[in-house]
Amino acid sequence: MSEKEELEELKKTFEDFINTSSQLQQSYEVLKAESQILSLYLSNILENIPSAILVFDNNFNLTLWNSISKHYFPFLEEKKPPLTQQDLITGNKIEPFTGIKNILEGKQKPIEMETEINGEKKWLEIDSSNFIDNKKEKTGYLMVIQDKTELKKLQLKSQQEDRLRVMGELAAGMAHEIRNPLGSIELMVTLMQEDLKNDQHSSELLSRIRSSVDNMNHIVTNILLYTKDLHLERTQFPVEKLLTDAESIALNTITKKQVTVEKHISPTLLTADYELLKQSIANILINASQAAPVQGHISIETQNKKDRLLIKITDNGPGIPEEIKEKIFKPFFTTKTTGTGLGLAMVKRVIEAHAGSIFFQSGPKGTLFIIEIPLK
Repeated sequence: MSEKEELEELKKTFEDFINTSSQLQQSYEVLKAESQILSLYLSNILENIPSAILVFDNNFNLTLWNSISKHYFPFLEEKKPPLTQQDLITGNKIEPFTGIKNILEGKQKPIEMETEINGEKKWLEIDSSNFIDNKKEKTGYLMVIQDKTELKKLQLKSQQEDRLRVMGELAAGMAHEIRNPLGSIELMVTLMQEDLKNDQHSSELLSRIRSSVDNMNHIVTNILLYTKDLHLERTQFPVEKLLTDAESIALNTITKKQVTVEKHISPTLLTADYELLKQSIANILINASQAAPVQGHISIETQNKKDRLLIKITDNGPGIPEEIKEKIFKPFFTTKTTGTGLGLAMVKRVIEAHAGSIFFQSGPKGTLFIIEIPLK
């Protein structure tokens, strides 16, 4: 082969090399773009999963986590991977990290944990699995943390409803057994009061007996109302009549404490279950009169707010202690030596059955209960 031919062959080989390099460069750019798209796609999947995802290597170092993980473990906001076991435990007394090896190695999975996040109680389920590569070799661990709070609340609510259902069946049977003699006692007291109306001492004793009978009737009614299924029987009635009749139920307690009741009621028609609301408001008035000092004061005020009614009941008692504020609507909770602790729990249940709401504001100078309920 001549020198010229060799140069031509060399030139051709070089051109082929240039073309091949160009094709390789183009292929690399395509693969790089596809890799970036895939990485972005996987990152979006990771960030949109509603569970906390944490990735660990074989040495239990935390190498990757998604954004929602920072909600459960806020300290991760200021950290960058990788984090050693010591990094995770130091200053962070969090159960999943203190027992991390047992969880990742499958000695404790899945586990349920009750914790507090941003001042709110949470129930978490923690599970883990191994990362396996295409050679079927383990390259690390994956930890998944799911928020089971709503499910746990539903389970607790279901358990409570089961208990209440059993209690309701028992209460319904007992109510007739209790109310029949109560009715007889009330009738006899009425007849005796008529016969002894000129005997002041006997009249006072009979009034006390009647007050005790009314109190027992009130307790039985609260138990029945709270434990039975609520079926609203809606009628239309004046709000003023509702509040006046509710005050009559609470009159014994109000009179005993010599509490004055001031009313500012707007003339309004309300469509709701009259009996249930009457009993509910009576419960609040009884609580208010018990909280008020002797010769204290209770205010009842109503306001119309578009298509809703506001009922405000205020007392001038010492207020609700801070440590029990979140418990007062819970069934069977009471600070008194008598009663069932169902009064305010029943009120909340009745108001919510009407698609309404009840809340309170309390301080050292008294407590304000606000009921908000649809007018129709």
